[in-house]
Amino acid sequence: MNRYIFLILFSCLGLFASAETPTPPPSDANVVGHVVDALTGEHIPGITIFVKGTNVGTSTDASGHYFLRHLNPGEVTLVMRGIGYLTQEKKVVVVQNKMLEVNFEAQEDALSIDEVVVSANRQTTLRRLAPTVVTIVDEKVFSKVNAHNLLQGLVFQPGVRVENNCQNCGFNQVRINGLDGRYSQILIDSRPIFSALAGVYGIEQIPTNMVDRVEVIRGGGSALFGSSAIGGVVNIITKEPNGNSFSIHESLAFTGLTAPDNNLSMNASLVTPDNKMGAMLYGQARYRTPWDANGDGFSELGKLNARTFGSHFYLKLSDYSKLSADVHTIQEYRRGGDHFDLPDHVAAVSEHLDHSIYSGNVKYDLYSKNLKHHFQAFASAQSVDRSSYYGGLVDRGDDLGREIGKIGSPVPKDLYGDNYGVTKGRTYMGGVQYGYQMDHFLFMPAEILVGAEYVYDFLDDKMPIRSWQALQDDSGNPILHQGKYISAFPGINQRIHNASQFAQVEWKNEHLSLLFGTRLDEHSIMKTPIFSPRVTLRYNPSKNVNLRASYAKGFRAPQVFDEDLHVSIVGGEAKRVINGENLKPESSHAFNLSADLYHRHGGLNANLLVEGFYNRITDVFVNKEQPSQNDGVMRLLRTNSQGAQVYGCNIEGRLGWRQVQLQAGFTYTRNLYDHAVEYGEYTEMDSRGMPLIDADKKVQNKKLTDRRMMRTPSVYGYFTLSYEPIHALQLSLTSNITGSMLAPHTIEYGAGCAQSDREAQHDADLFTPHFVANGVAPEDRVVRIDELTTTPTFVELGAKVSYHFDLFRYGELELYSGIHNLLDARQKDYDTGAGRDSAYIYGPTMPRTLYFGCRLSF
Repeated sequence: MNRYIFLILFSCLGLFASAETPTPPPSDANVVGHVVDALTGEHIPGITIFVKGTNVGTSTDASGHYFLRHLNPGEVTLVMRGIGYLTQEKKVVVVQNKMLEVNFEAQEDALSIDEVVVSANRQTTLRRLAPTVVTIVDEKVFSKVNAHNLLQGLVFQPGVRVENNCQNCGFNQVRINGLDGRYSQILIDSRPIFSALAGVYGIEQIPTNMVDRVEVIRGGGSALFGSSAIGGVVNIITKEPNGNSFSIHESLAFTGLTAPDNNLSMNASLVTPDNKMGAMLYGQARYRTPWDANGDGFSELGKLNARTFGSHFYLKLSDYSKLSADVHTIQEYRRGGDHFDLPDHVAAVSEHLDHSIYSGNVKYDLYSKNLKHHFQAFASAQSVDRSSYYGGLVDRGDDLGREIGKIGSPVPKDLYGDNYGVTKGRTYMGGVQYGYQMDHFLFMPAEILVGAEYVYDFLDDKMPIRSWQALQDDSGNPILHQGKYISAFPGINQRIHNASQFAQVEWKNEHLSLLFGTRLDEHSIMKTPIFSPRVTLRYNPSKNVNLRASYAKGFRAPQVFDEDLHVSIVGGEAKRVINGENLKPESSHAFNLSADLYHRHGGLNANLLVEGFYNRITDVFVNKEQPSQNDGVMRLLRTNSQGAQVYGCNIEGRLGWRQVQLQAGFTYTRNLYDHAVEYGEYTEMDSRGMPLIDADKKVQNKKLTDRRMMRTPSVYGYFTLSYEPIHALQLSLTSNITGSMLAPHTIEYGAGCAQSDREAQHDADLFTPHFVANGVAPEDRVVRIDELTTTPTFVELGAKVSYHFDLFRYGELELYSGIHNLLDARQKDYDTGAGRDSAYIYGPTMPRTLYFGCRLSF
């Protein structure tokens, strides 16, 4: 079936033969002008001016002026579009060998009603006419909250939470509507090139200076974007060049008011005078020193040393065709634990990752002269090479290892760690799509979209030193198979092939749209193809009232994810997740209802979004702890449970009045499994406080279970408030609120790492006579006191003040200072020492942090 779809799409190229015409001689029909702010009268740089329906366009320069050269004579429509301003159109007649002046007065779009999005239907559309709700994080938000990477900026969206899940390596994830990060699809320029291997740390690795905007769709976007879009879609749109400009930005922060975190970034945009070619260059260097919250010598935020460099460029082959590409590289070293001055294998605990990531995208767009046909071909690739180490002294599992682990001192050679890992990931994808706008189809105008894409994902993960260790029989002898020893620690070698086709038809006008679509995925892990239908309805009784309803079916394949690759330490053990046999894919049925309301009165602009969601997930993945093999690795087996349901609502309000901008969001959610899920174990005690012994003469441990999804607060929200008393001065106040939730806690009994364990003042020798009297072997004397902790509610406050100085005629210098988490709202019961549960971390991702910075641009 795949080959027929591709043949049909490529045959569509014949429709565009008339679009590629020889370059006409210069017409000298030119248009010049300027763009000024309607309120202040000041000239605005970086505003896009283009001829509607073509690739002919430019941007205002640093002085706010533009110049369009050699237009085709006749009547044309000029479109003015810029971030934060309402789109304007003007019809003019251009004449050969004459100059025409057309000026614009830009009116502020405080509510972003005229923003253009692509994530809703894989085609460019106005946000208010999109079939599903799309919310946007852009440079204005990044600036208010001083976000240098996406991790810091994404939280200012309804339904979206970003959290840190490891004290050591800083593994973080984006949760949408309460669902785990693996349920969210991360795209770069609408392409699913952000592999599972890159996804876990990647949100923090992507600098905001390479991002034009981030489009977020909550709920089922799977019919368009495939596997892992059950919770929602985060589409990272990279910057395109617009005019000639340069900026350099330096920011210095002090985590916990003590640990420096330095960011240096730059941007440069270059465009030819005829606007046929352009390039955007960006780079960032970041260095963060580790931060220790409780003085135990082990970091809560690890050391980070990162470099990013990339470019986005375009080439306009004609008025109706365009070739664009993006390439970037990320080099990052991160390490958490203790003794950062020592090699990993002689520290009490060390988790380090050294990433080398290269990514690239290329896209070709071709329109017919009447603009009704649009063909697009695209290809993307990503390469990830990672070296890592996960382990600690308590991997030994004996008293000596634990004691040295507590002290954190250098160790003898026979205690050296060996949990070094080498991981390689390669992701390649390519595809085509064809769109056709019909003036009338059945009962109203319609847009038809068909396409096909193919993704290949390769993952190879090894622990080289451990792979040399042979599997042993009951007598302790190495096992031979066909003359070779069987490794006790085999690596992971995964190859995923996914061929997909998608098709949709959307009947639409200013007041109504009805979309039917489906996607077919032929995934190599699945035995049968998977259909993912999608239905949306939009009704706009007026321009200021947008009502929407949608349904989408999605799935998540049982493939290995990055966080499954020994990425966490629990009690000094590396943790590894293993897929069980006959795993089924997770399936979801997502329903959304929303009302998006706007109001304007004089200088007041208001917007209220109310969105309800319900998601039914079947064959949900759960992890079950496996018996210990005393080799320093905790193994969890992934299996299918019956299902889960996620439901709730998102509310967002925005208000703009003169120089004041207020935006706030609130989320209520309930996330429940059909049946209780295992999160740990605890030992039952008798009336004397002694562990119960079962019939097999082992300590009787019971499973710690709950129906609620962990780390998912029922309520959370945010607000941002900005005020510009004068044009050069901006004051910002921001906040994030995280409600109470359950956090699982794995505790090594008697080690004194957990606060509850220390307070209980356990004496491991107290139980020894009891064990001896009942004939319990030493290896079976495992006392567990795991717990589910109810976390407090956290309220983070941030503030920033910035001032802009005009330098000469075209330059600008911005100076600013601010503070994150002013109230220092954070976790107070971190585990201590080498035997800690590094995954026991919750709440705000950073403590009270003071920062200063400056930006020079021209």
